[in-house]
This record gives sequence, structure tokens and C-alpha cells, in this order.
Amino acid sequence: MIKSLRLFLIITSLFIITIPISCNNDDDSNSDCGNVVCTLEFRTIVISIKDQNQNPVALDSFEVINIENNDDMTILLSTSEFEMAQQFGQYPLLNDTSLEVNQEREIQFKGFINNQEVISSIYTVSTDCCHISLVSGTLELTL
Repeated sequence: MIKSLRLFLIITSLFIITIPISCNNDDDSNSDCGNVVCTLEFRTIVISIKDQNQNPVALDSFEVINIENNDDMTILLSTSEFEMAQQFGQYPLLNDTSLEVNQEREIQFKGFINNQEVISSIYTVSTDCCHISLVSGTLELTL
């Protein structure tokens, strides 16, 4: 009788312990990033701007705007980073820290030379638990 009672208590204890582990109150499993293993890479979506002769275009400035609320999402570059962007005609759109997890945004890239907007393009970007990705838009622009 004591053995049966002991076995019953052990089985009941195991059952009670496993119930909270196996149940998930959140129906949207995509929003739970706690169990996701991410790579250590840091992703940045980059726009390449060239002229008609395929030469890199050196913008004086650029901005990235969230179309929904008009927030400025431009990635700030150091002087040397901006000079390198101008040299290669490659400008950052957004990176892994630009949005929270599991979001999608429509954004606009604007490029300026002599305070005049010379190029503009619309993009849709999204994030998962780990990284940003491009949903729509052209990353190679010609001025």
C-alpha cells in the first residue's frame, strides 16, 4: 500500500510539473522569441546608387522615413563611414536594430545633392526574432 501511494505521488508530481512546461498560453508562436537561436551576424540592408554610366553616386545627404508616422529612421554614420558610403554609392537603409522583433514597416529612402531631392524609393522591410529582411523594393537604383 505504501509503495502504491509513493508511486502515485511520484507520477502525480511529474504530471503537475510537466503541465506548465507543455502548455503555451500564447496562440501566436511567432511572437515568442525566447527559444529562438539567432546567428551572430548583424544585418544591414544597403542601397546602391549609380549613375547612367554605372559610377557610384555621392549623395550630400540621405534620410529614411517611416511612411506610417513620418519618423526619421536614418542610420547615423560617422564622417569616415559617410565618406565611404559616398565613394561606393552605398547607403544603409535599415539594420537589425532599426525595428523591434516581428514587425513590418513601409519606409522611404530619399537622397539629396545640393539640398535637392534627387532620388526616392519606397521599401517594405520586416523583422523576425533575429534579423531584418527586405520584403519589397529595389536595392540597386540608377540616378
